[in-house]
Amino acid sequence: MDKLAKGYGGPLVFKDVTFEVERGQRLLVMGLNGAGKTSLLRILASQTQPTSGTFRLGHNASLGYYAQEHEGIRAGMSVLAHMREQSDAEERMLRALLGTFSLTGDIARQDAGTLSGGEKTKLALAQLVAGRHNLLLLDEPTNNLDPPSRTGVAHALAEWPGTMVIVSHDPEFVEALRPGRVLFMPEGRLDYWEEDLLDVVSLA
Repeated sequence: MDKLAKGYGGPLVFKDVTFEVERGQRLLVMGLNGAGKTSLLRILASQTQPTSGTFRLGHNASLGYYAQEHEGIRAGMSVLAHMREQSDAEERMLRALLGTFSLTGDIARQDAGTLSGGEKTKLALAQLVAGRHNLLLLDEPTNNLDPPSRTGVAHALAEWPGTMVIVSHDPEFVEALRPGRVLFMPEGRLDYWEEDLLDVVSLA
């Protein structure tokens, strides 16, 4: 990412943001509300264009993006059908993966449009893990989840072996994912992660 900037017709939300994410690395993006964290992830996911600057995904990178709006969860399709869109694994394997996100039993046959907000979050994350991605962009993935569900989702994602770029205000979730680097927005300052930063995750 080279000198990325983003604005919406007024002053730039951020500018001159330059950084690299190494294969297998987990990068936490921190900043106050309005600092451009979601805008940055949307640029990386090609959901919006930067005002200026460029970015490039690495060779053979396959990107999965979790957005808070659950736009990929559609009424009229079962939970299992959503999973089959991402993977051709056997049903028992897909059910096992759903189980790691606490989606068990008959819920696999349920119309995804009838799921609660928290259940849709779990399904969207399970889809990402089921897909053939090696890079995940996660924008506040524990929103809409109760404390036990947040813990379960954190443990499930912590086992995923690929690269992650994470936006989260949830200290427990961040601690479980063990980021190696942190990007401070809007200034775009990149630094190594330190445990002391957990004290300000919920504020940033």
